[in-house]
Amino acid sequence: MNKTTIKDKIIEVLTHAALYMRQKGHTHHRGKDAAKYIVAEAIKKDKHLTDRQLAEYLPKDEIGRFLGFKEGMCYSSFSVMRKRIGVKAYSDIYHELLKEYFRGKQLSLICQDSTDIPAFSLKDKDAKFGYRTPSKREQQTLKSTEKSYLLGYKTHTIVEVTSELPLAFIVAPANRHDSKFFDVLFNRVKSNFAIRYMAKFLADAAYHSTKILWTLRESDMIPVIASNGRRQFKSEVPKDKDYGKRWAVERVFSRLKEVFGMSKNRFIGIEKVGIHIISCLFAYFLRYAK
Repeated sequence: MNKTTIKDKIIEVLTHAALYMRQKGHTHHRGKDAAKYIVAEAIKKDKHLTDRQLAEYLPKDEIGRFLGFKEGMCYSSFSVMRKRIGVKAYSDIYHELLKEYFRGKQLSLICQDSTDIPAFSLKDKDAKFGYRTPSKREQQTLKSTEKSYLLGYKTHTIVEVTSELPLAFIVAPANRHDSKFFDVLFNRVKSNFAIRYMAKFLADAAYHSTKILWTLRESDMIPVIASNGRRQFKSEVPKDKDYGKRWAVERVFSRLKEVFGMSKNRFIGIEKVGIHIISCLFAYFLRYAK
């Protein structure tokens, strides 16, 4: 992270996090504590550190000292704070942060897709088996586009194409179909952001359904969605010139996995996995939001 520009973004995160925690009944001191630990988790993902390494890194780092971390802190405080804050607070704070970031702006191109997160252990009772599509790199290496089974989770996300920032997301077991999360994510985007008249919604064939197409048209949006042949006909890619921009969501997923280690899950249970993923999203915002 560039320390010359990162502090302003950190202050934004701290402000939203502290305000949210106070609204939930926490004292001013506890709200500030929660806020600085949320930023610390983002730094952890950016630097690829363990909790123990993070406890050693923060007191020596300029940003860590700015947040108020001091020598001699116990690394177990990070797991304690993750549990105390909870996945819902992490999620709500992130969505409020993005809502404020896009205030006064209209969305003209958004896209939706999902990506897989492998389970850390076979003993993870929340993780489920589901299909995954190999990445382009895997397809080139294996010379195959066939889907495979995965035990784990999926992150379902709507991304703003121009800025390539995730607007809304849900973490769910891998056995849930992508289209099942369209309504909740699209409604969240509609309630949090201003959408331009006849804006475009880009998606692959997994979202090709009468209900989704009807919902988008009722919302004065143009669906640019690949048609699904339902195994009887060949699926077709839309001829719309903007459909190629759907790859913005794939670039976002690639950065989250390769730059911030989102796919290197070391947690068991959907709550802990959710916090891991949201921390990667905070790190993504701090690095890539302009």
